[in-house]
Amino acid sequence: MAQTACRSARCRLFTELYRPLNWTASTADDWFVSGYAGLERNRISRYNPATGDEWPSFAAISSSSVPISANPGAISVNCAWAGRALILRTVPQLFSTDYTGFNQRVSWIEDALRARVVVDQLDFASFPQSGYRGEAQVWAGRRSGTLSGNFNRLEAEGTAVRTWGAHTLNLHAQLQIADQGNPAGIERYALGGFHQLSGYQAGQLSGNDVLFARLTWYRRLSQTPALTRGFFVGGTLEAGNAWVQSSDIRLTRLRTGASLFIGADTGVGPLFLGITYAPQGSTGLALFIGRP
Repeated sequence: MAQTACRSARCRLFTELYRPLNWTASTADDWFVSGYAGLERNRISRYNPATGDEWPSFAAISSSSVPISANPGAISVNCAWAGRALILRTVPQLFSTDYTGFNQRVSWIEDALRARVVVDQLDFASFPQSGYRGEAQVWAGRRSGTLSGNFNRLEAEGTAVRTWGAHTLNLHAQLQIADQGNPAGIERYALGGFHQLSGYQAGQLSGNDVLFARLTWYRRLSQTPALTRGFFVGGTLEAGNAWVQSSDIRLTRLRTGASLFIGADTGVGPLFLGITYAPQGSTGLALFIGRP
């Protein structure tokens, strides 16, 4: 399978090979191996975390592959080698006198072993009404090139959903930790954007450690138009932040955001139209297609 995706800020070409192993009689519970390779060009905008002003943006070109992986049944277990080459360079779009980041081309290669476990018992992928889902990933690898050294990453997230009558509560929590220092001001993770700390720009808060939680309430409306599972109206309360080092993490430094939205579960994915707000961010209008 080969696909191309291109947007104004991101262009990606990738291909994947999937091969069932036929170790069991059931196709639902069998193991498989797969290989993946891709090429991506992505514009990464950086922001002043205090004011939200945009700093010079970056163009990144990366390729990645995961040639060996395996998953059994509804509980997905994945063990793989992953490698990618990255080139990062400044492309000044906006100039700022207070920007102190790097201004040269940086390139490196990452090789890592990755273990991933997923348990998914949600009744629907979008706007679920019952169930739970958990995912955890552990990375151990090494960099070579302009940036070098070992790195370790832990990424975990969980979702629990319950419905009372016409009302549904969806609780989502996320933890990301990268032990890789902060070479050249390049952080691993980012927060911001619709339902990822609403009221902030996408990627406005960046760091090597992220804490995030979101409580979503929604209600399914009685109308069920063609090509959709239904219309939903709801809102979110969100809290989180990103830190460069684990020693900087403080629950008292969590930032908050909120949103009100109307959404639909369509054949091409969820569709949202909403209003976003953050006390330290801004108020905005969001039109979003796909899972936040």
